[in-house]
Amino acid sequence: MNNFIKSVLDRKIFNGFNLVLASLFFSIMTICVKKIDERIPIFELVFFRSVFSLFITSLIIKKRNIKPWGNDPLLLSLRGFLGTIALICIFFSIRNLPLGISTVIQYTYPIFISLFAGLFINEKITKNTIIAVIMGWLGILIILSPGQLLDLKIVLEDLSVLIAFSGAICTALAYITVKKLSLTEDIFIIIKYFPLISIVTLFPAVILNWVTPNIVELIWITGIGLFTQLGQTFLTIGLKNLKASEASTINYLQVIFGSMWGVLFFSEIININFVIGSSFVLFGTIISTSKILKNT
Repeated sequence: MNNFIKSVLDRKIFNGFNLVLASLFFSIMTICVKKIDERIPIFELVFFRSVFSLFITSLIIKKRNIKPWGNDPLLLSLRGFLGTIALICIFFSIRNLPLGISTVIQYTYPIFISLFAGLFINEKITKNTIIAVIMGWLGILIILSPGQLLDLKIVLEDLSVLIAFSGAICTALAYITVKKLSLTEDIFIIIKYFPLISIVTLFPAVILNWVTPNIVELIWITGIGLFTQLGQTFLTIGLKNLKASEASTINYLQVIFGSMWGVLFFSEIININFVIGSSFVLFGTIISTSKILKNT
């Protein structure tokens, strides 16, 4: 019995450590995005990131001898399109909002998933879902209240906030399509269609508005692809055996990392209201994610 308990604890520590690494790498990716000069269009950043991801995923698919195009190309393409829109919105919000605030807004996506699961895949909207929505939005209102922003000497553009929420909504919708696809498709095929659709849809915009990166920008762009791929790898490993509440709590470290990087690298300020608001979003996320994964 003692050996069994030790084995379970060791597995939890292993998966928890992987999720900590995933959050760290994703947060470093946001530094790379924010460090790149605004002269490089967002479309181009997403395009480069997608080329990197498609190359790595295609190698894995070839090595595993997986059917390359999947069983439902239409739904796979929709997942890729939603992921592309989400990533454009996320990169835009990282560039145009304080890092801590953009990360907190992105982490409202599990709350949207709870709502969309009830609308699109007939999952029951429970009392916990309603509580999660209320807590999440209360946290966002605390963070984005005029008094709070004035205290932090922050001026936000409504368009940037709207685009940040659009990124969270598209992330949630992409999750719903992934949930459906996971019943019939290999996980690497689902991953592959994301960068594939990004490259196909963004190629005309990238060519028409091409800006050649300098050496420093190219290093940061490479960092986006590298740290995103590392983050997704450790996230996949870490989510395997942990409970939803444990996993979502650890994943929320990205908000802490993001806030920390904002202070260290971009002279951003956080206060007690930001911490309180983030905590409300955190608890709403835990409640909604627990409900989602319980039914997965």
